[in-house]
Amino acid sequence: MGDDNQSSKVLGAVAAVCVVFFWSGWIVVSRLGVTNHLTVYDVTGLRYGIGAVVALPYIIWSRAWRGLTAGRILVLTLTSGIPYALLSYFGLTYAPAAHGEVFLNGCLPIFTALFAWIWIGQKSRLSQLVGLGIILIGVTLVGYEGFTSSGGGTAWIGDFMFLAAISLFAVFMVANRVWTINPGQILFAVTIVSAVFYLPVWLLWLDSNLAAAPGSEILLQGVYQGLVPSVLGISCLNIAVRHIGAHATSVFLSVVPCVAALAAIPILHEIPGLPAWIGMLTVTVGILLALGMMEGRKVRS
Repeated sequence: MGDDNQSSKVLGAVAAVCVVFFWSGWIVVSRLGVTNHLTVYDVTGLRYGIGAVVALPYIIWSRAWRGLTAGRILVLTLTSGIPYALLSYFGLTYAPAAHGEVFLNGCLPIFTALFAWIWIGQKSRLSQLVGLGIILIGVTLVGYEGFTSSGGGTAWIGDFMFLAAISLFAVFMVANRVWTINPGQILFAVTIVSAVFYLPVWLLWLDSNLAAAPGSEILLQGVYQGLVPSVLGISCLNIAVRHIGAHATSVFLSVVPCVAALAAIPILHEIPGLPAWIGMLTVTVGILLALGMMEGRKVRS
């Protein structure tokens, strides 16, 4: 029994690490997408259009919608579907990538802990609260250059969009855990339902530059947005939440700003300064505290 539990924890941790790399790349690729030829609506359409095409055969074969109520589908779709995607992408058009890295991932453990407390009364130990505070300091340091060099203006609009997006996603994280939703149900509610409602609106009424964008840009956004966040990322996230809990998963995801900052060096040509490197180390310490590793106790989710 103990071995099974340990294997479950390892599986959850591996899945969480996969999500870290998936989401780190997503921030960089999304920033490229929304600041070049494609519109935010195009990137969102490619995300759910390609994702739905890939996931649909599995959804039909497994009848993944079974066990889901209309209310649960609505909650899952609204918290991790179209609203979350649009808020995130629009935020990246107003604020630099560093802001997205900090708000979309570094703040996730804070909101998840808050909503877990409100919904199911889950309390965090003092060391975990201290760890969350240290994570917040660390991710702020990682994005320091972005905050100081953004030149003000409209960056705050993007910041508020990021906060709104991640507050929705934190609700999704807790709901995923409380309702024990499986990966197929997540794919159906988040990807298929979002595609059914969004794609017709996008193709008929929303602003699009799809016809004028280079083929390489469409291919990059289509493959990455359609496969990574909508199928691979959401499936691995579900596995992580089921096996190690929403809190522990959100703590793992707080390291995304660090990984994304490293990925941005060769892709976006953004070189982290000294505060960013200090922030990466600080986040690591915060993660260890928030997971309870520094006191030799396991986190209970």
